[in-house]
Amino acid sequence: MVAGMGALYEQLAGATTIGERITRLLNAAEMSLSELSRQSGVAKGYLWELVHGREGARVKPSAETLYAIGSVLGVSVGDLLGKTMVKPADISSWPPGLREYVEEAKVPPDEARMLAQINARGRTPTTAQEWGLLHRTIRMVTGQG
Repeated sequence: MVAGMGALYEQLAGATTIGERITRLLNAAEMSLSELSRQSGVAKGYLWELVHGREGARVKPSAETLYAIGSVLGVSVGDLLGKTMVKPADISSWPPGLREYVEEAKVPPDEARMLAQINARGRTPTTAQEWGLLHRTIRMVTGQG
């Protein structure tokens, strides 16, 4: 899994294909295609074609396939598609304590973006510990944890 949101953005910045993004994520995780195949349930041959496919022979993975790959690599389908990356400038505008929590807890990018968009009435969390408590509460209420 990727270290943090800033690191994730830097690793994927400039990648123009799903295959290139997967390759960069595999390298960061020090994982092979075989291991990704085993953990995701996606056939190794299909992954190879997705990553190394010939020019013009475009492989179009389903959302289910991208979700399986993203789950193993710790990113969202949008991240694999290059659609929802958080820019470093966005991270710098996050409330106090959030970036620290996201990086320490290795929060998936889609969940980190959700937390960053929270506008609380009253008191907004200001420490990594408070963000962790809020995140765990949200995951519990939504049935994710």
